[in-house]
Amino acid sequence: MPFFIVLLLTPIGVAIALYRRNPRRFLDGPTEDAPLRLLRWALSLLSPQRAEWGQAMLGELAHLDGRWPRMRFALGCAAAALVMPPWGRAAVAFWATVGVAASTLAIYAVLFVDYRLGTGDWIMLAVLGIVCAGVLLGAIALLRRPGVALPGLLGGVFATLVWLGLSGLSAVDQVTFIPVGWQKGVTMFAVPAAIGIAGTLWLRSADGGRRAARLAALSAGLLELLYATIAVAILGGGGPPDQDGGFTLRGTVSDRLGNNIVHLAINTLFIAMVGWAAAALTGYLARRVLPPAGPPTSGPIQEA
Repeated sequence: MPFFIVLLLTPIGVAIALYRRNPRRFLDGPTEDAPLRLLRWALSLLSPQRAEWGQAMLGELAHLDGRWPRMRFALGCAAAALVMPPWGRAAVAFWATVGVAASTLAIYAVLFVDYRLGTGDWIMLAVLGIVCAGVLLGAIALLRRPGVALPGLLGGVFATLVWLGLSGLSAVDQVTFIPVGWQKGVTMFAVPAAIGIAGTLWLRSADGGRRAARLAALSAGLLELLYATIAVAILGGGGPPDQDGGFTLRGTVSDRLGNNIVHLAINTLFIAMVGWAAAALTGYLARRVLPPAGPPTSGPIQEA
């Protein structure tokens, strides 16, 4: 029950933090339409060398009339901004993320064919593909932010190692592990909070800490999903009998793969939300204590 209460209260805290950062945005409403806001966000991902291109895109958008033509143009520019070089070292991290997601989807597909799973399971694979695509898009945006890649990815590895330390490394451990109360507290609250705090202090920016927490959530979710999927591939329908799977081979494999997707969703959500809140609180408490160290990576620590 405490976990569901926190899950319900965290979005309220996020809304309060956003209101405190810019009250007029809530009182007066947005001053720009959605295509312009989208384009400005996409252009914020560009390197300084692409600043002139960004200004040209803003000028082009200003000459377009109609909501849908403006939105199509903004979406096209956003897609270009996400993949436009230079990437630098962030490209290595992104392609590693692509490799993890692609490997997971490939193992899922092989298991579906090998165990001749039904139509509903193939729908589950399609849903997983959509989720992985969303994770990759989020990773692209976050990896392009200055300084966020290293603390975010290290946070994801840290969360994964803690999870494996609690659940166990064997295939049987992965498919049978049910966390007790204190273990849920560690994985859902303590670890995400530590990631948010560490990211904020590392980058000396509440914005940077929140982005690092979101990147850690995405990377940890994918890493844990890959490990759990490999465990199912090794174990198959073996191990303890699975009542939820109807004690059948296909049902057991299908149930275990479905549980992995549920874990991906819950784990990613909690790390992102609790890490976001911890980063915002750290920035609020530390903004007068920690001066920016040299050029700020994501802006000075600010109330969020």
